[in-house]
Amino acid sequence: MAKLAMIHGMISGARAPCSGVYRPGTWLHAAACGLALFALGCGDDDKQERSLDPIVLGMNTEVAPSYESQELTLYEVKLPVSLPIRQPSRLDQEELRKREAPPFEHYPFVLSDQVKVQVTWTISNLDEEEHAVDILIDPWNEFGRYWPGFEEVDDELQPNLSGIEDTILVFGTKSDRPSRRHGTFTFEDMQELAVDFATAINLIGGASPPDENVCALTECVNHVFNTQNRSFEDKLAQPHIPAVIPGLIGFDLGLRTREKANVAIEIVVEVLDKGSGRVLPEDSTDPAMEEPTNFVTAGVAAM
Repeated sequence: MAKLAMIHGMISGARAPCSGVYRPGTWLHAAACGLALFALGCGDDDKQERSLDPIVLGMNTEVAPSYESQELTLYEVKLPVSLPIRQPSRLDQEELRKREAPPFEHYPFVLSDQVKVQVTWTISNLDEEEHAVDILIDPWNEFGRYWPGFEEVDDELQPNLSGIEDTILVFGTKSDRPSRRHGTFTFEDMQELAVDFATAINLIGGASPPDENVCALTECVNHVFNTQNRSFEDKLAQPHIPAVIPGLIGFDLGLRTREKANVAIEIVVEVLDKGSGRVLPEDSTDPAMEEPTNFVTAGVAAM
């Protein structure tokens, strides 16, 4: 049986053991433009785009394995990243509770078409040898945060897919090829992530359970989060996509390797408010949405 070392920080939302971590302070926020709670925007002139301070997550060779079996050892670090989304007022909350939006307990305060997100990343390898590094992005919305968990197969645990999971080969410092790699999870990629998370909530919560003749729950959720499958053309996922898609309010950023490594990732997050007034101006002193504590998973060994 595989040995699973569950890092407490992955469950509580605190940082997993890592090195070289920087996280900006708590985001501040401002009042919305106007009182139209459910309006899609206040007009093109009210669009606001923010580029947040860089965030760095590092892994060193002192990080303990997060998972061990006879055939596989994984090393993983994670860091919560909050987006500057304003906290709804009591009046907002009362109005939201008057509108149904299954499978969610009330109508979302922020919709995926109101706030767009883009993540530009740079991975650096500090070792002489090359490493295959997984970049992991697990989404949050106001109803919870995704934790992939593990799938049990033949008495062994296999990690489920993250919301976005991209494996990058990073060359060593003595290679004649660059030891840094760059890329972007585009506005479209992150919009797809919001749709996938809403679909996963619909599946996992039982509001729209999968047809077991087609796929088991965990298999379906992994299919939804597979970045090769896009919701607009995915016939398996489409029946389970909710009519209303909550917007992202943050995510867990992760790095994973299959051997000890000294690697780091730096991200820059761009947030575009399409006139809804949900994104906080830099100089605001109002409270922001809090980090979710409700974990959503189809995996085992989640808590």
